[in-house]
Amino acid sequence: MKRKLLVLLLSVFTAAFAFGACAFPTPDSYLDALKNSSSSEDSSSSESSSSSEDSSSSESSSSSEDSSSSEDSSSSESSSSSEDSSSSEDSSSSEDSSSSEDSSSSEDSSSSEDSSSSEDNSSSESSSSSEQTDPALDVLKAAYALSSGETLAGTHTLTGVVTNVKTSGDKEACLTFVVGEYTQYAMYCYWLKGDYAGFLQVGDEITVTGTIKKFGTLVEFDHPTLVSYVSHRAPYTLTDFTADEKALFIEHLGEVIPFVPTNEYEVQYFPADDDYPAQFMYYTVGNTQADFDEYKNSLTDYTFVEEYVDDYGETCYVYEKGDIQLDLCFYLYENEYFLSVYVFWGDDTTGSGGSTGGGSSGGNTDEELITNDGKGLPTGTNGVYSVDFTKATYVKNVTEQGYYQGGCPTVGSPKVLVIPVEFSDVTASSKGYSIATLETAFNGANGTTDYRSVHDYYYTASYGKLDLDITVVGSWFKPKNNSTYYKNATMDYYGEEVMCGDQMIMDEALAYLSMSMDLSLFDSDNNTMIDAVVLITTLDVNYDSDFQWAYRYWNIYTDDEGYYYEYDGVSANDYLWASYQFLHERTTVSGDTAYDNKNGINTYTYIHEFGHVLGADDYYDTAYVGSPMGGYDIMDSMTGDHNAFTKFHYGWLTSSRLVVADSSVTLTLEDFSKNGDTIIIANNWDEDLGAYQEYFIVVYYTNNGLNSGDSGYFDESGIVVYHVNASLYKEIYENETYYDIYYNNTDGSDEYGTTENLIEYVTLSGEYVYGVGDSLSANVKDDNGNKIAYTFTVDALTENGATLTFTKNS
Repeated sequence: MKRKLLVLLLSVFTAAFAFGACAFPTPDSYLDALKNSSSSEDSSSSESSSSSEDSSSSESSSSSEDSSSSEDSSSSESSSSSEDSSSSEDSSSSEDSSSSEDSSSSEDSSSSEDSSSSEDNSSSESSSSSEQTDPALDVLKAAYALSSGETLAGTHTLTGVVTNVKTSGDKEACLTFVVGEYTQYAMYCYWLKGDYAGFLQVGDEITVTGTIKKFGTLVEFDHPTLVSYVSHRAPYTLTDFTADEKALFIEHLGEVIPFVPTNEYEVQYFPADDDYPAQFMYYTVGNTQADFDEYKNSLTDYTFVEEYVDDYGETCYVYEKGDIQLDLCFYLYENEYFLSVYVFWGDDTTGSGGSTGGGSSGGNTDEELITNDGKGLPTGTNGVYSVDFTKATYVKNVTEQGYYQGGCPTVGSPKVLVIPVEFSDVTASSKGYSIATLETAFNGANGTTDYRSVHDYYYTASYGKLDLDITVVGSWFKPKNNSTYYKNATMDYYGEEVMCGDQMIMDEALAYLSMSMDLSLFDSDNNTMIDAVVLITTLDVNYDSDFQWAYRYWNIYTDDEGYYYEYDGVSANDYLWASYQFLHERTTVSGDTAYDNKNGINTYTYIHEFGHVLGADDYYDTAYVGSPMGGYDIMDSMTGDHNAFTKFHYGWLTSSRLVVADSSVTLTLEDFSKNGDTIIIANNWDEDLGAYQEYFIVVYYTNNGLNSGDSGYFDESGIVVYHVNASLYKEIYENETYYDIYYNNTDGSDEYGTTENLIEYVTLSGEYVYGVGDSLSANVKDDNGNKIAYTFTVDALTENGATLTFTKNS
């Protein structure tokens, strides 16, 4: 009978596999940190370390020769002496119990009649160890003396105790270990490889070989090899099910299944329903692969049936005994190993235990388009109603993302983490790329880039309300695989292959950086999410490859379901991904695009993409059927300032004036670049909806501020008009209410199949700018087919402002 895994695991366990092999787990180990004091077991093992360790080290050294460089083979003696030096310390601390009494462990115990004549052979290595320099300490000091980015010459081998495990994978891990008592010289292993590397835990003694480098303040073995390890785990404390659990098994199975000795486990019973048979899920936390293999071997009363690969890419094993079936799987999630046993019985897939419930509680129970249609206009003073956008109750901080949690704050000083990424096959030095240039692109003062730096642009566009605190990491992060590996990395997400190499790199980078910096400091609004992550890669721009393009990706997973991986207690649930080469982008005389670095530092792409990080949508038509904004917006063709609606949405503009005159009213408008002055025309208005309804915005555009010197924007000053339909779509899903903006500007790919736009210019005979004497047509209609409530005529345009007369449309 074909079985499917029930997706009723405890939430964090279920969430672990949303990304399958593409997700990299994170930091927190459940074990306590290793105590500094040595156990008697350690001291006894140190007595024999000089003899037994040498014999194992000869084996290890030959295996490390296979996996590392030939240099190891020539340095096997030094590698052995390095280990011996630490063991000689131990032996000297145990008063040389083995050097004088155990003649078999002394190389020259039989080669000399006079013990004093052999003092150079034995006691020079033991009794004088306090006078000689420890080779391991020499290596540690030399490594810590490196400058960031430097590599210690040669290959080195060190033995120490694991103090922290950040990330584990299949036969690899990122961890920290300490050599002897040198706690001030902790060594980080960046993707330690070896058959048992993925199973290492705090307290294990390991021997590691490889090259050592310094990244910032972090001293690390770079992609080292695990030579050997000794486990120091305590015996498991739990050896059997509870009486109640046994009774539950006997009630449904007639017997109790075998138990796995462990420190933590849980048994869950699920009654049958229309989709799944009745079943138990029994899982343990913290067991090893060896425990898993031992458990399989213990099932002597069961018959092995088959093995299969589950939806998460893990190999599972099926055993049967009568009508009882055990499905055994072994998983890794957030640095913990889970041994799971699904227990099925009987042949009726519908089960006999009844349903756990029905109805539509798990799906959509209510969908509604919320508009201001039919609401009429409020009463104002002198023909104007003062709009206060902060009164709106349905405002979402992120457009088109009803299920999205968090997002970068749009006001204040959110923390932005910029991570430069180079690949082993596409290095920064080979491309001539520099972190100093990235620093200028993100934080440079006005005039240091071709346009504006990312910080300067958003500080200006927000009228000083958004002061981005941007940290550009000072060294290039190198992922553990080459670029082709990540470019081809995909996952099956709801039946489709989705590229996930970029997310894998993000997870790797954050796990790595968390070793040398506190990532929780990048959560300014204390919502357990890093405000903003930006990854800039050394890959060339390629329009046909998402991996080599620029985008903001937010569709990771919901924090409520536990899908995010945490680093220092915070998650990164979205990120900006772009090529460094966009800084070299320019338009040639023929109109083509080139990336040859002839126009200084081009920041337009980064500024545009950061608009997505803050929550704005694209305003160009991705189906290229029409051009609602004509290319004249930073979120369209990366030109000029953000428009007024975007600034309403970001919270940079919190008020406006709504025309409500009985007949006509004359009003003045300041230059929009100065303080964001706007006037709104609407057929209806709902104060509770604020910016998220249908209306028209009137602004006085000039070539000042962020529009100054931008050759792609309007050539003349004047009045511009936007038609906005930011009506909300309400959805209730699993008893939670979400709001999305219903319309967008991407006709061909519109999720809801609409043809209306979120925002578009209202032109005058094809012209975007209204000059003196020009009038807004009375035939302009809203998306319900109603004529616009008011028209206007431009009376004057001066440096001090514009004057317009608004007339009620009959």
